[in-house]
Amino acid sequence: MNSGSYSTPSLSLALSLVLPTPEETLLLRTCLLPGDLARQAWEEWRSRYGGAEIGFAGNNPSIRKLRPLLFNAFQQHGLEADSKTRTYLRSAYLKEELRSKIFRQICRAVLQLLQRKDFGAIVLKGTALAETVYGSPVLRHCHDIDILLPDHELSHAANLLASLGFQRVNASQKRNPHVRMEHKSELPVELHSRLFDVPDYNMVSSEIRTRSQTRLIADVPVKILAPSDSLLHVCGHASHSASRQSLRWIADSWFIIHRHPDLDWDRLLDCARRSRLSLPLSVMLGYLAEDLNAPIPSTFLSRLSAAASKSDAIERQLALRGTRAAGQGSLKELFRRTTNWRERVFLIQWLLFPSPRYLCWVDEIRDSRLLPFHYVYRPIRHLGWYVWSKLRAFIRRAALALNRFFPLHQFTNS
Repeated sequence: MNSGSYSTPSLSLALSLVLPTPEETLLLRTCLLPGDLARQAWEEWRSRYGGAEIGFAGNNPSIRKLRPLLFNAFQQHGLEADSKTRTYLRSAYLKEELRSKIFRQICRAVLQLLQRKDFGAIVLKGTALAETVYGSPVLRHCHDIDILLPDHELSHAANLLASLGFQRVNASQKRNPHVRMEHKSELPVELHSRLFDVPDYNMVSSEIRTRSQTRLIADVPVKILAPSDSLLHVCGHASHSASRQSLRWIADSWFIIHRHPDLDWDRLLDCARRSRLSLPLSVMLGYLAEDLNAPIPSTFLSRLSAAASKSDAIERQLALRGTRAAGQGSLKELFRRTTNWRERVFLIQWLLFPSPRYLCWVDEIRDSRLLPFHYVYRPIRHLGWYVWSKLRAFIRRAALALNRFFPLHQFTNS
């Protein structure tokens, strides 16, 4: 990624593992950029990855979830494609349109119930964004309903939702207390009492709650996050969870920025600093600005990058863990993307001897007297993972070799 006019903070290349691939970037540009830029991206994708088949549908679930946005881009910009591709995208869009109607009906019932009972609910993520920043709710697939509630309202809200056909799937009291409910239609509702799983990221959560704004969601007036807080939440959540793989955080962030030209960048910078999110946000928002032409002020990116360069050990350790939690950062790939010996030393230190505060959170240590045992166990655990990965690779190669000499069908057909 081109660093432009601002410096590149330490570990940025390693953390860029959370960003889309070149193929995904071309399709995102097709979905999000205007006119000629969208057409250029589509033609470049076709020349590199296309062909007669519907390549973008392949085995990449992240790309498949772009289908409604791609269909919308085809309609708006007159993109060229074979009839099979057009039929496929049209069918996918119509299916999502039908699903969106059902989703809104269930969502309306949930929000009306919480409103009648005067819960302090704030609607989060896709449920809020689909109707406030996207051109149409159909363009943003929502796989669940995320709602933020005060701690003391969590269990009560879950009990009331049973009257709407929801059943409790699980309840977590660790790190980020939440309750997952599932409707008889299999649509989940996630009731959260924290914005983020990582405690340090919740440093400004109380302020964010007070800044929430009333908007119509599924025709119900409810609270949602202010634009700058929503952008912080979308990127912060994606930096530390498997939701990165859906690419939805990219479109969510892009539309938030475009729909709110008056977005409070100073507030976002301040919250990112205090929430220890400067480092991942500098990577993610830098990508949005440079690869997807998001109108982010260059002065903000410079200040964000400067804040990320001053990040302490805890912030860098949390960012690295987030990259691995997102399912993208194997240790081998993280090491490959370190750019100097300082980054490599820090990576080794994080793996074997992280800070006590970080270790207490990751391993959920409540008694600090147990820390020495965890420091002894940690390198043994990593060594065990390494040996096991090598053993699995050996077994896989041995099985392939045996199958080459003794094909399985010889035994199944005998």
